Amino acid sequence: MRSEIPLPFPIPTPSGIVYNVSSFALFLMIAFLLGAILSPRELRRRGLNSAVSDWVIILAVFGTLIGAKIGYVFEIWDRIWIVTDSFSDTLYHLIMFQNGMGQKVADAVGLWQALLSQGGLVFYGGLLFSIGLIYLFLKFKKLPVWRYADVFFMMLTLGYGVGRLGCMVSGDGCYGYSSNIDLPILTMVFGPASIMPTDGVRVWNTPLIEAVFSWLLFGWIMLVARYRAYRPGFFVALFLIYDGLVRFIVEFLRINDAVIPILPHPQIAGVPLLHHNSWLANPEAYYFENWHWYGFTQSQIVGFIFVIVGFSLMLIKGLYKQDDVNFIASKEVQ
Repeated sequence: MRSEIPLPFPIPTPSGIVYNVSSFALFLMIAFLLGAILSPRELRRRGLNSAVSDWVIILAVFGTLIGAKIGYVFEIWDRIWIVTDSFSDTLYHLIMFQNGMGQKVADAVGLWQALLSQGGLVFYGGLLFSIGLIYLFLKFKKLPVWRYADVFFMMLTLGYGVGRLGCMVSGDGCYGYSSNIDLPILTMVFGPASIMPTDGVRVWNTPLIEAVFSWLLFGWIMLVARYRAYRPGFFVALFLIYDGLVRFIVEFLRINDAVIPILPHPQIAGVPLLHHNSWLANPEAYYFENWHWYGFTQSQIVGFIFVIVGFSLMLIKGLYKQDDVNFIASKEVQ
C-alpha cells in the first residue's frame, strides 16, 4: 500500500513543488465526485431539485473534514487534556504549543498536533458534523428534509466504501491487529510505503471489510430498493442500522482503545501497550501481535446508538411500509 501516489507531472504551489498526492485524499475526492455525479440524477428521478446537490456536496466536504478532525480530538482527548499543575497551565500549553502537554508529558498529544496531522480522521465525527450542516441548509431552504436526505444517504453508502478503500491504500492505521488466519486481501501486511506499516505482521484488513459491506448495501439500493415507494426517511434509517451494526462488529477486529473496558488491557511483559496514536515512531511487530479487543470502543458505542436510532425511526414512523402513491411525482422540479 502507498501513502502517496506520484503525479504525472509536478505542480507548483506557493509552498513549493508538489510531486505526490495523498492516496487517501485522492480516494476521498473520488467519493465526493461520485456523489456529485449520481445524486442530481436520483433527485431528478424523484422529482426533486437537482441543484440542491451542489450545495450539499460542498457542505459535506467541509463537514467531513472538520467533523472528522473534531471526532479524532474527542477520541484521544485523554492524551490531549492532561492536568499536571493546574487547569490554566494545561490550557496554556494546549494553545501555545503544537505538541501541547507534550512539553511536560512524553506520551501526550497536542491539540494542534491532532488537528493538523496527516491522519486522524474519525468517520462518525465527519458524518455527524455534515448531517448537522446539511440539515440546517435544507431547513433554511424550507425543503422536505427526509426526502432529500434519503437520496444523499443512498450516495453515502457508495462514498463511505470508497473512503474506506482510501484508508486501505494509504495504510493509515485504521486496520486491525494481527491475524492467525491467512485470508487473501482480507488479511495482509502493510508495507513500508504505508502511513503506518505493520512491521511484517499480517493484520485484519478492516477498511476493505467495511468497504465491501457498504458497496453491497449500495448495490441493493440502486438495483432494487430505490424503485420501491418506501416512506421518506427509510434510507436514512436503513443506513444508520446497517452501518452501525457493521461498524460495531468490525470494531472487534480493529485496534482501538476501549471506552468501556471488559477484558484486561493489551500488554507485553506486564506493561500495558499504548495505542499507536501515542507512538512517536511507527509501532513495532510486537504491538500488532499482542493487541486484542478489550472493551467497547467509542465507535462501537456510536454504532450501537445508530442502530437504536435507526430501528426507532423505522418502527415509530413505519418507514419500512410502502405507500401506494406515485412517489416520483413532485411539484419541486425546477
